[in-house]
Amino acid sequence: MTLWREISQSLERRILARELTPGDKLPTEFELSRQFMVNRHTVRRALTDLQEKGIVESTQGRGSYVRRPSAPMRLQRRPRFTEHVRERGRIPRTDTIKLIVRPADTKVAVQLGLRPGEPVVYLERRRFIDGEPTGLSQHHFSHARFPAFVETYRARGTITQTLIDFGVPDYTRSRTWISARLPSAHEADILQVPRHVPLLVQRYLNIDGLGRPLEYGISRAATEVEIDFPGVE
Repeated sequence: MTLWREISQSLERRILARELTPGDKLPTEFELSRQFMVNRHTVRRALTDLQEKGIVESTQGRGSYVRRPSAPMRLQRRPRFTEHVRERGRIPRTDTIKLIVRPADTKVAVQLGLRPGEPVVYLERRRFIDGEPTGLSQHHFSHARFPAFVETYRARGTITQTLIDFGVPDYTRSRTWISARLPSAHEADILQVPRHVPLLVQRYLNIDGLGRPLEYGISRAATEVEIDFPGVE
């Protein structure tokens, strides 16, 4: 076996054994060359092999990191995170971080057709794919329209089922705004990502079957995102 392949397989075994987890920085080329007693060209060939396999990613001046799993995102009128992840044979999970009623700020109020200061349900969640944290999401709903949202969501566990209980059998995406930025210290801690890894940020507005504002949300993905355009070959 060639030396570079031996190094590549050794690092891959460490990643599979979770000695190195997504977002972790790999040893430097200098450290690896000393560890395996080879020149840096051999180390670079091993790292290139891992990059080609999609296991690590390298940034000039920052080093190599264990790559995070990509998160499927479809730009369509009925976005459903759990369904889309399962379609790819992956395992989704969503944890609730915060679920409270609070006054709407101006931006939220404008999107939901409310007055600033009116009460809204605020739901913050963390999403996982195959056990790895991949994103944070914030959801806002009119408390006047859904007065028992907090209790119903705690019982149901999903937004879709909660809305069905309130007589909203379906909802669609009206608008999506996409941007990117570096994570805050809080976001980096919750998502377990380095501060230099950019987040893809989506702000969106969902509407009900009558076209009325239903939900204003913000999601941040701490991973490479696959943008899937259904029906396009």
